[in-house]
Amino acid sequence: MRNVLIVKPSALGDVIQATAVLPVIKETFPRARVSWLVFEQNAGALQGNPLIDRLIVVKRKGLGPMRIVSLVRELRREHFDLVVDLQCLLRSGLIAYAAGSGRRAGYANGRELSTLFYNEPYEIPRDMHAVDGYLLMCRMLGCREAEEVRFVLPGGEAERSRVERLLRSTGGCGPVVAVCPTAGWPTKTWPEAGFARTADLLVDEYGARVLWLGSPKERPVGKRAAGLMKHPSRNLVGELSLPEVAVLLQPSDLFVGNDSGLMHMAAAAGTRTAVVFGPTDPGRTGPYTDRARVVTAGVDCQPCFKKKCGDLKCLAGLTPEDLMAACRALLDH
Repeated sequence: MRNVLIVKPSALGDVIQATAVLPVIKETFPRARVSWLVFEQNAGALQGNPLIDRLIVVKRKGLGPMRIVSLVRELRREHFDLVVDLQCLLRSGLIAYAAGSGRRAGYANGRELSTLFYNEPYEIPRDMHAVDGYLLMCRMLGCREAEEVRFVLPGGEAERSRVERLLRSTGGCGPVVAVCPTAGWPTKTWPEAGFARTADLLVDEYGARVLWLGSPKERPVGKRAAGLMKHPSRNLVGELSLPEVAVLLQPSDLFVGNDSGLMHMAAAAGTRTAVVFGPTDPGRTGPYTDRARVVTAGVDCQPCFKKKCGDLKCLAGLTPEDLMAACRALLDH
Protein backbone atom coordinates (compact mmCIF):
# COMPACT_ATOMS: atom_id res chain seq x y z
CA MET A 1 0.00 0.00 0.00
CA ARG A 2 1.53 3.25 -1.16
CA ASN A 3 -1.40 5.41 -2.25
CA VAL A 4 -4.71 4.32 -0.73
CA LEU A 5 -8.24 5.66 -1.09
CA ILE A 6 -10.83 4.76 1.56
CA VAL A 7 -14.42 5.18 0.39
CA LYS A 8 -16.64 5.61 3.44
CA PRO A 9 -18.91 8.62 2.87
CA SER A 10 -21.62 7.96 5.48
CA ALA A 11 -23.24 7.72 7.97
CA LEU A 12 -21.69 9.71 10.80
CA GLY A 13 -21.44 6.81 13.25
CA ASP A 14 -20.10 4.48 10.57
CA VAL A 15 -17.45 7.02 9.56
CA ILE A 16 -16.33 7.39 13.18
CA GLN A 17 -16.10 3.64 13.69
CA ALA A 18 -14.24 3.19 10.41
CA THR A 19 -11.42 5.46 11.64
CA ALA A 20 -10.19 2.36 13.50
CA VAL A 21 -8.55 1.27 10.22
CA LEU A 22 -6.28 4.32 10.06
CA PRO A 23 -3.84 3.42 12.89
CA VAL A 24 -3.62 -0.14 11.54
CA ILE A 25 -2.80 0.99 7.99
CA LYS A 26 -0.30 3.61 9.11
CA GLU A 27 1.44 1.28 11.57
CA THR A 28 1.77 -1.47 8.96
CA PHE A 29 2.66 0.83 6.06
CA PRO A 30 4.16 4.01 7.58
CA ARG A 31 4.86 5.58 4.17
CA ALA A 32 1.38 4.99 2.78
CA ARG A 33 -0.51 8.07 1.63
CA VAL A 34 -4.13 7.72 2.73
CA SER A 35 -7.04 9.65 1.21
CA TRP A 36 -10.64 9.41 2.42
CA LEU A 37 -13.81 10.20 0.44
CA VAL A 38 -16.63 11.43 2.67
CA PHE A 39 -19.94 13.25 2.30
CA GLU A 40 -19.92 16.90 3.31
CA GLN A 41 -22.24 16.50 6.32
CA ASN A 42 -19.88 13.95 7.89
CA ALA A 43 -16.58 15.63 7.02
CA GLY A 44 -16.32 17.28 10.45
CA ALA A 45 -15.72 13.86 12.00
CA LEU A 46 -12.48 13.59 9.99
CA GLN A 47 -11.42 17.23 10.11
CA GLY A 48 -7.73 17.64 10.94
CA ASN A 49 -7.21 13.88 11.30
CA PRO A 50 -3.41 13.44 11.39
CA LEU A 51 -3.63 9.98 9.79
CA ILE A 52 -5.48 11.23 6.69
CA ASP A 53 -3.25 12.83 4.07
CA ARG A 54 -6.13 14.09 1.93
CA LEU A 55 -9.82 14.46 2.65
CA ILE A 56 -12.04 14.36 -0.45
CA VAL A 57 -15.36 15.98 0.47
CA VAL A 58 -18.38 15.35 -1.75
CA LYS A 59 -21.85 16.88 -1.53
CA ARG A 60 -24.32 14.04 -1.23
CA LYS A 61 -27.05 15.78 -3.22
CA GLY A 62 -24.74 17.56 -5.61
CA LEU A 63 -23.55 14.64 -7.72
CA GLY A 64 -24.95 15.76 -11.05
CA PRO A 65 -23.38 14.65 -14.36
CA MET A 66 -20.82 17.48 -14.45
CA ARG A 67 -19.74 16.94 -10.84
CA ILE A 68 -19.43 13.19 -11.42
CA VAL A 69 -17.13 13.79 -14.41
CA SER A 70 -15.09 16.25 -12.35
CA LEU A 71 -14.86 13.82 -9.41
CA VAL A 72 -13.73 10.94 -11.65
CA ARG A 73 -10.99 13.11 -13.14
CA GLU A 74 -9.93 14.23 -9.67
CA LEU A 75 -9.71 10.65 -8.41
CA ARG A 76 -7.83 9.37 -11.46
CA ARG A 77 -5.23 12.11 -11.15
CA GLU A 78 -4.26 10.63 -7.78
CA HIS A 79 -3.24 7.26 -9.35
CA PHE A 80 -4.37 5.20 -6.35
CA ASP A 81 -2.83 1.75 -6.23
CA LEU A 82 -5.58 0.53 -3.89
CA VAL A 83 -9.19 1.60 -3.30
CA VAL A 84 -10.98 0.16 -0.25
CA ASP A 85 -14.76 0.48 -0.25
CA LEU A 86 -16.04 0.21 3.34
CA GLN A 87 -19.54 1.40 2.39
CA CYS A 88 -20.29 -1.39 -0.10
CA LEU A 89 -23.35 0.08 -1.76
CA LEU A 90 -23.97 0.75 -5.47
CA ARG A 91 -22.81 4.38 -5.36
CA SER A 92 -19.62 3.64 -3.40
CA GLY A 93 -18.84 0.67 -5.62
CA LEU A 94 -19.15 2.87 -8.70
CA ILE A 95 -16.83 5.44 -7.12
CA ALA A 96 -14.28 2.73 -6.34
CA TYR A 97 -14.40 1.51 -9.94
CA ALA A 98 -14.27 5.01 -11.42
CA ALA A 99 -11.09 5.84 -9.45
CA GLY A 100 -9.22 3.69 -11.98
CA SER A 101 -7.12 1.68 -9.53
CA GLY A 102 -5.89 -1.78 -10.42
CA ARG A 103 -6.94 -3.00 -6.95
CA ARG A 104 -10.50 -2.45 -5.75
CA ALA A 105 -11.40 -4.14 -2.46
CA GLY A 106 -14.83 -4.48 -0.87
CA TYR A 107 -17.15 -6.93 0.83
CA ALA A 108 -18.03 -10.06 -1.15
CA ASN A 109 -21.51 -9.81 0.37
CA GLY A 110 -21.90 -6.08 -0.33
CA ARG A 111 -25.35 -4.73 -1.11
CA GLU A 112 -26.96 -3.19 -4.22
CA LEU A 113 -24.70 -5.11 -6.66
CA SER A 114 -21.63 -3.26 -5.36
CA THR A 115 -19.57 -6.46 -5.59
CA LEU A 116 -19.61 -6.17 -9.39
CA PHE A 117 -17.08 -3.35 -9.10
CA TYR A 118 -14.45 -5.09 -6.95
CA ASN A 119 -11.63 -7.29 -8.18
CA GLU A 120 -10.72 -8.16 -4.58
CA PRO A 121 -13.97 -9.12 -2.84
CA TYR A 122 -13.53 -10.36 0.74
CA GLU A 123 -16.04 -12.33 2.76
CA ILE A 124 -16.93 -10.42 5.93
CA PRO A 125 -19.51 -12.17 8.17
CA ARG A 126 -22.73 -10.18 8.40
CA ASP A 127 -23.17 -10.97 12.11
CA MET A 128 -19.77 -9.47 12.97
CA HIS A 129 -19.60 -6.06 14.60
CA ALA A 130 -18.94 -3.37 12.00
CA VAL A 131 -15.60 -2.36 13.57
CA ASP A 132 -14.38 -5.96 13.61
CA GLY A 133 -15.42 -6.20 9.96
CA TYR A 134 -13.36 -3.15 9.02
CA LEU A 135 -10.33 -4.53 10.82
CA LEU A 136 -10.78 -7.98 9.24
CA MET A 137 -10.73 -6.29 5.83
CA CYS A 138 -7.43 -4.63 6.76
CA ARG A 139 -5.90 -7.98 7.75
CA MET A 140 -7.03 -9.52 4.46
CA LEU A 141 -5.24 -6.68 2.68
CA GLY A 142 -1.99 -7.44 4.49
CA CYS A 143 -2.16 -5.23 7.58
CA ARG A 144 -1.02 -6.54 10.93
CA GLU A 145 -3.61 -7.27 13.58
CA ALA A 146 -4.40 -4.33 15.86
CA GLU A 147 -3.05 -4.77 19.37
CA GLU A 148 -5.53 -2.16 20.54
CA VAL A 149 -8.53 -0.79 18.68
CA ARG A 150 -8.12 2.97 18.48
CA PHE A 151 -10.39 5.61 16.96
CA VAL A 152 -9.12 9.01 15.86
CA LEU A 153 -11.46 11.89 16.67
CA PRO A 154 -11.30 15.52 15.48
CA GLY A 155 -10.57 18.58 17.58
CA GLY A 156 -7.63 20.90 18.23
CA GLU A 157 -6.61 23.73 20.53
CA ALA A 158 -9.34 26.11 19.37
CA GLU A 159 -12.05 23.54 20.10
CA ARG A 160 -10.52 22.64 23.46
CA SER A 161 -10.39 26.28 24.53
CA ARG A 162 -14.04 26.86 23.70
CA VAL A 163 -15.16 23.67 25.43
CA GLU A 164 -13.16 24.49 28.56
CA ARG A 165 -14.85 27.89 28.76
CA LEU A 166 -18.23 26.29 28.22
CA LEU A 167 -17.74 23.71 30.97
CA ARG A 168 -16.56 26.35 33.42
CA SER A 169 -19.71 28.35 32.72
CA THR A 170 -22.01 25.47 33.67
CA GLY A 171 -21.29 25.92 37.38
CA GLY A 172 -21.74 23.20 39.98
CA CYS A 173 -19.49 20.22 40.55
CA GLY A 174 -21.74 17.30 39.61
CA PRO A 175 -20.98 14.92 36.76
CA VAL A 176 -21.25 16.32 33.23
CA VAL A 177 -23.94 14.39 31.36
CA ALA A 178 -24.29 14.87 27.59
CA VAL A 179 -27.70 13.89 26.21
CA CYS A 180 -28.57 13.51 22.52
CA PRO A 181 -32.31 12.81 22.06
CA THR A 182 -32.15 12.40 18.26
CA ALA A 183 -31.20 9.71 15.74
CA GLY A 184 -31.00 9.26 11.99
CA TRP A 185 -34.17 7.15 11.76
CA PRO A 186 -37.54 7.94 13.34
CA THR A 187 -37.73 4.31 14.49
CA LYS A 188 -34.47 4.69 16.46
CA THR A 189 -35.71 7.77 18.32
CA TRP A 190 -36.99 7.30 21.86
CA PRO A 191 -39.47 10.02 22.99
CA GLU A 192 -37.95 13.30 24.19
CA ALA A 193 -40.00 13.11 27.38
CA GLY A 194 -38.18 9.91 28.33
CA PHE A 195 -34.78 11.56 28.02
CA ALA A 196 -35.99 14.64 29.91
CA ARG A 197 -37.28 12.48 32.79
CA THR A 198 -34.01 10.50 32.86
CA ALA A 199 -32.04 13.76 32.93
CA ASP A 200 -34.12 14.99 35.88
CA LEU A 201 -33.43 11.74 37.72
CA LEU A 202 -29.69 12.23 37.12
CA VAL A 203 -29.90 15.75 38.57
CA ASP A 204 -31.90 14.52 41.58
CA GLU A 205 -29.53 11.64 42.35
CA TYR A 206 -26.12 12.93 41.26
CA GLY A 207 -26.45 16.70 40.88
CA ALA A 208 -25.67 16.19 37.18
CA ARG A 209 -24.92 19.08 34.85
CA VAL A 210 -27.01 18.22 31.78
CA LEU A 211 -25.94 19.34 28.29
CA TRP A 212 -28.19 18.66 25.30
CA LEU A 213 -26.39 17.90 22.02
CA GLY A 214 -27.43 17.55 18.38
CA SER A 215 -27.10 19.03 14.90
CA PRO A 216 -28.39 22.44 13.73
CA LYS A 217 -31.45 20.90 12.04
CA GLU A 218 -32.37 19.27 15.36
CA ARG A 219 -32.64 22.53 17.32
CA PRO A 220 -36.43 22.23 17.80
CA VAL A 221 -35.99 18.80 19.37
CA GLY A 222 -33.36 20.10 21.78
CA LYS A 223 -35.57 23.03 22.76
CA ARG A 224 -38.54 20.76 23.44
CA ALA A 225 -36.47 18.21 25.40
CA ALA A 226 -34.81 20.84 27.60
CA GLY A 227 -38.19 22.48 28.16
CA LEU A 228 -39.64 19.23 29.49
CA MET A 229 -37.15 19.11 32.38
CA LYS A 230 -38.06 20.41 35.82
CA HIS A 231 -34.38 21.23 36.48
CA PRO A 232 -32.26 23.75 34.53
CA SER A 233 -30.02 22.39 31.78
CA ARG A 234 -27.88 23.75 28.95
CA ASN A 235 -29.28 23.37 25.43
CA LEU A 236 -26.34 23.17 23.00
CA VAL A 237 -28.21 21.49 20.15
CA GLY A 238 -26.91 23.01 16.91
CA GLU A 239 -24.45 25.27 18.74
CA LEU A 240 -21.29 23.17 18.41
CA SER A 241 -19.33 21.83 15.45
CA LEU A 242 -18.57 18.11 15.25
CA PRO A 243 -14.94 18.66 16.38
CA GLU A 244 -16.24 20.66 19.36
CA VAL A 245 -18.71 17.91 20.25
CA ALA A 246 -15.89 15.35 20.10
CA VAL A 247 -13.77 17.46 22.44
CA LEU A 248 -16.72 18.00 24.80
CA LEU A 249 -17.48 14.29 25.04
CA GLN A 250 -13.99 13.34 26.17
CA PRO A 251 -14.18 14.93 29.66
CA SER A 252 -17.92 14.22 30.03
CA ASP A 253 -18.80 11.71 32.72
CA LEU A 254 -21.69 10.14 30.83
CA PHE A 255 -23.39 10.16 27.43
CA VAL A 256 -27.08 9.28 27.16
CA GLY A 257 -28.86 8.83 23.84
CA ASN A 258 -30.23 6.73 21.00
CA ASP A 259 -28.36 4.62 18.46
CA SER A 260 -26.85 7.62 16.67
CA GLY A 261 -23.67 9.14 15.30
CA LEU A 262 -22.99 11.01 18.54
CA MET A 263 -23.40 7.76 20.48
CA HIS A 264 -20.57 6.27 18.41
CA MET A 265 -18.52 9.42 18.93
CA ALA A 266 -18.98 9.14 22.69
CA ALA A 267 -17.98 5.48 22.69
CA ALA A 268 -14.94 6.26 20.54
CA ALA A 269 -13.96 9.00 23.00
CA GLY A 270 -14.03 6.49 25.87
CA THR A 271 -17.02 8.19 27.52
CA ARG A 272 -19.36 6.04 29.59
CA THR A 273 -22.41 5.53 27.38
CA ALA A 274 -26.01 4.58 28.16
CA VAL A 275 -27.93 4.02 24.94
CA VAL A 276 -31.45 3.03 23.89
CA PHE A 277 -31.67 0.47 21.06
CA GLY A 278 -34.89 -0.22 19.18
CA PRO A 279 -34.93 -1.77 15.67
CA THR A 280 -31.15 -2.10 15.20
CA ASP A 281 -28.72 -4.72 16.48
CA PRO A 282 -26.22 -3.65 19.18
CA GLY A 283 -24.17 -6.75 18.35
CA ARG A 284 -23.45 -5.31 14.89
CA THR A 285 -23.64 -1.55 15.32
CA GLY A 286 -23.61 -0.97 19.08
CA PRO A 287 -21.08 1.13 21.00
CA TYR A 288 -17.65 -0.46 20.57
CA THR A 289 -16.51 -0.15 24.17
CA ASP A 290 -16.79 -1.98 27.47
CA ARG A 291 -17.87 1.31 29.11
CA ALA A 292 -21.40 1.14 27.71
CA ARG A 293 -24.79 -0.18 28.73
CA VAL A 294 -27.39 -0.91 26.06
CA VAL A 295 -31.06 -0.69 27.04
CA THR A 296 -33.55 -2.71 24.98
CA ALA A 297 -37.14 -3.86 25.45
CA GLY A 298 -36.22 -7.39 24.39
CA VAL A 299 -39.35 -7.87 22.28
CA ASP A 300 -39.55 -10.75 19.81
CA CYS A 301 -39.35 -8.55 16.67
CA GLN A 302 -35.94 -7.05 17.56
CA PRO A 303 -33.90 -6.39 15.52
CA CYS A 304 -36.05 -5.66 12.47
CA PHE A 305 -33.99 -2.80 10.92
CA LYS A 306 -37.17 -1.06 9.80
CA LYS A 307 -37.11 2.69 9.17
CA LYS A 308 -40.91 2.80 9.39
CA CYS A 309 -43.11 1.01 11.91
CA GLY A 310 -46.66 1.53 13.10
CA ASP A 311 -46.06 -0.22 16.41
CA LEU A 312 -42.61 0.62 17.82
CA LYS A 313 -43.16 -1.56 20.89
CA CYS A 314 -39.37 -1.95 21.06
CA LEU A 315 -39.21 1.69 22.22
CA ALA A 316 -42.63 2.10 23.81
CA GLY A 317 -41.82 -0.67 26.28
CA LEU A 318 -38.88 1.23 27.80
CA THR A 319 -39.16 3.59 30.78
CA PRO A 320 -36.91 6.36 32.14
CA GLU A 321 -36.25 4.10 35.11
CA ASP A 322 -34.84 1.45 32.73
CA LEU A 323 -32.42 3.97 31.24
CA MET A 324 -31.63 5.41 34.68
CA ALA A 325 -30.61 1.94 35.89
CA ALA A 326 -28.03 1.78 33.07
CA CYS A 327 -26.79 5.29 33.92
CA ARG A 328 -26.50 4.39 37.59
CA ALA A 329 -24.51 1.24 36.82
CA LEU A 330 -22.02 3.31 34.84
CA LEU A 331 -21.71 6.25 37.22
CA ASP A 332 -21.42 4.09 40.34
CA HIS A 333 -18.45 2.24 38.85
